[in-house]
Amino acid sequence: MSEHQAQPGHQPTSESKHTLHPHQRVFVVGKGPDCTIATELAAAYAHFGCQVSVGTLGELEAANPDLIAVADPRIDMRQLAKMVQRTGAHVAPSVQACEVAFDRQSLRSTAADELGLPTLTSAPAHSAEELARAADEIGFPLVVKQRRGSTKAVFTNAEEMLSNPIAASFPEDGLVVERYIDFDYEVTILTARSVDPATGQLATWFCEPIGTRHEDGELVECWQPAPISEAAMGNARSIAARVTGALQCCGLYAIELFVDGEEVYFSQASPLTGLDGMLTRATQRLDQFELQARASLHLPIDVTLVSPGAARIVRGGADKLSSASMARAMAVEETGVQVMGADVLVRATGESAEEARSRAAQAAAVFD
Repeated sequence: MSEHQAQPGHQPTSESKHTLHPHQRVFVVGKGPDCTIATELAAAYAHFGCQVSVGTLGELEAANPDLIAVADPRIDMRQLAKMVQRTGAHVAPSVQACEVAFDRQSLRSTAADELGLPTLTSAPAHSAEELARAADEIGFPLVVKQRRGSTKAVFTNAEEMLSNPIAASFPEDGLVVERYIDFDYEVTILTARSVDPATGQLATWFCEPIGTRHEDGELVECWQPAPISEAAMGNARSIAARVTGALQCCGLYAIELFVDGEEVYFSQASPLTGLDGMLTRATQRLDQFELQARASLHLPIDVTLVSPGAARIVRGGADKLSSASMARAMAVEETGVQVMGADVLVRATGESAEEARSRAAQAAAVFD
């Protein structure tokens, strides 16, 4: 096999060589009541000998970092850009990637108009009149989402939509109205971009697909690998490769997709480690945090799946935490528990994803 041929889960690109610049001082942006993602990402950088600190943008300049690692999607992009100019630090992911990925409408425009990817019909809305007009054009059922943020809701008629709090106030960036489809399932493809040591060029790696299930717009369950046909997998990886290529920076991306038969629709791309990726601590040789750190430092990538697994997220489950409840949950075979602020994350492995899902559900029931 020549060094230019694709290896399993690995698709070299034709981009020019990328020079490795080791970073010694890393500042992870992400601090608040629940900073689990930020602290775990910081630990991954520390494992590579970096001097790491975690904090807010207001604390960044004093740290004088070589690398700024973004771990909070709510970050003020204008302030981040100013800090980059003042410090001269490298940013992972880049300011441009964050600006596009954190803006749903901008991301959809990039995916549909520039890349020609299959996406669901959508339209922006900055007022009640624009919301009603977009709903008439797209038709019910539909989904209304924050342009920046995670709040979203599904509506089957105009009365239901207009009586919902999401239609009562419009953020500065507005809302996005999107056509709703009754898809078969939704998946996340964790996609890493780094430097291929065999070629010295940028390359793309794909983790096994993660199936996800949401309730009221919030993630409640995920499993890996998700069953997906060969044709749908090819479409999913093609979309993931084109989106991450367009965002043009090294790192780990969570590419969210809707699968309807053989058809795959692009939904969202996040250039940050996230909640569904927490499952990789139990399923992969390298978890999402090490993959993100390696990719941003241009180090070798390994996306090997070592075990099928599943996770359940119990919202508010920390209220039922005790030594006894932890012991009961962990008594379920191949199961672990992690507290994330007010929530509890239960991870399990098994001979199959279905067995892992059953174990995770049994353990999570302790905190319901």
